[in-house]
Amino acid sequence: MAAQTTSLDAVIIGAGISGMYMLHRLRGLGLKARVYEAGSDIGGTWFWNRYPGARV
Repeated sequence: MAAQTTSLDAVIIGAGISGMYMLHRLRGLGLKARVYEAGSDIGGTWFWNRYPGARV
């Protein structure tokens, strides 16, 4: 059985605000991109650490 490979134009590390925006921009340019996040969901530092007073 052969392994399936995926060809990507970009890999984005981190699904925080800037990572998700970069995904949006790259796909808008017609590029294939994928986001990888260590957490169980999107949000990045602003979501997972919940700094007091942090607002976006």
